[in-house]
Amino acid sequence: MNKKTIKVINRVLRRFGLRLEKEKSGVIFKSKHVHDPQYSYLLDPDLQDKLNLELSKLADDFFTRHFTDLPNLHISSPDRIRKFIQTWGGREFFENTGGSGFHNAFWLYLFTSALNPALIIESGVWKGHTTWLLKQAAPEAEIHGFDISLKRLEFNHPEVSFHERDWNGHQFESVEAERSLVFFDCHVNHAQRIIEASQKGFKHLVFDDNPPLHKIYSYGQPGFPTAHMLWERDLPSEEVQWLWKGKPHQARIDPDQAERALKLIKRHLVFPDVGGPTRYGGFSFLTYIEI
Repeated sequence: MNKKTIKVINRVLRRFGLRLEKEKSGVIFKSKHVHDPQYSYLLDPDLQDKLNLELSKLADDFFTRHFTDLPNLHISSPDRIRKFIQTWGGREFFENTGGSGFHNAFWLYLFTSALNPALIIESGVWKGHTTWLLKQAAPEAEIHGFDISLKRLEFNHPEVSFHERDWNGHQFESVEAERSLVFFDCHVNHAQRIIEASQKGFKHLVFDDNPPLHKIYSYGQPGFPTAHMLWERDLPSEEVQWLWKGKPHQARIDPDQAERALKLIKRHLVFPDVGGPTRYGGFSFLTYIEI
């Protein structure tokens, strides 16, 4: 059975919390009943609204405390929260192991809606699920997705430009800093990415996988140093070693590059956890960086 056939069958099976996967032993069924609005939700609209109000208060508190200058500041109203949950829960593409879950999707959707960017750059496309979400949040924006391999891409759209290469080699015709957004989910050195973004004229950056140094073990190979390490000046002079899923990893920093990047950072804000309170998805240190 080829991948195209499996994909068609899975579109039907997902409604029943099942999926087919092709493994060495053959094609097998797997359960897909996960904590996600697509499978787990209250049927009473009033009780759904109780969760929407809780999320709305959390989001409004965060936005009004840190982003009073965003064009659509009050984007996190209960109605917008409800629209996001319906959008995320009703998505066509649902199997995104290794990509963004509910927590990332929640903040990316709300922040992008609030910023209302004219230009969006995504570095690290994977299957294109986040690209799809960014398109929902800012349907009029020009979107570019970069990845060194687009073999796993599932989402495609004639108004989105996909590039099978690193973003740093691309020259953008014009960048309006206040109305542009870059989302980095590419596991590349954050200091390098911050410097590159500054050189290209960007201001608003969002980084996935941005743990502090003492929690680096929760990732296989995140960008090193992370933006959190830069911001807190937690920059080891020696090589750092850790185990991830039992496998050894190691990394070291370039101190001069790290210092250059740190001087560019004006704000570093970790988005509050919504995966824990809702039990939808996980927490991944999604972070806003202003340069």
